[in-house]
Amino acid sequence: VVEYMKHILESDPKLSPHKCDQINNCLLLLRNILHIPESHAHFVMPRLQSGGGHQVSMQNTILWNLFIQSIDKLLLYLMTCPQRSLWGVTMVQLIALIYKDQHVSTLQKLLNLWFEASLSESSDDNESNTTPPKQASGDSSPMLTSDPTSDSSDNGSGGKKESC
Repeated sequence: VVEYMKHILESDPKLSPHKCDQINNCLLLLRNILHIPESHAHFVMPRLQSGGGHQVSMQNTILWNLFIQSIDKLLLYLMTCPQRSLWGVTMVQLIALIYKDQHVSTLQKLLNLWFEASLSESSDDNESNTTPPKQASGDSSPMLTSDPTSDSSDNGSGGKKESC
């Protein structure tokens, strides 16, 4: 589903109403999958046994796979699209489900660490203004060019937001 959404976004510089509906429907599908209570998921697929000897829930496996496919970068990209109002409510619901089992204090600590890291990276960038910024290659979208450990501010999306 994530790859399909990336394909839609990369296929046309302008999104038609039909493609916007497709993006929203994909987000709705992901939201509905994550909304399935874990107790009902046992009937569909038993809990997976991880190498560490503890059980991994189906929900955590799905979330892990979504993040491996860069769902976070895709969501950040979709938030910048001019048509974001068409799928904004669905995205908020999806994000709420992604982080539903997280404690607020844990999220605050992680957000503070990320913010501090991005501030230090941006101050490092300002010290060396003689080198040109890294540009994304023409054959890939900005949401696919950044590595999994980078933040969203360095994804090379300069001027490509109009492609939504």
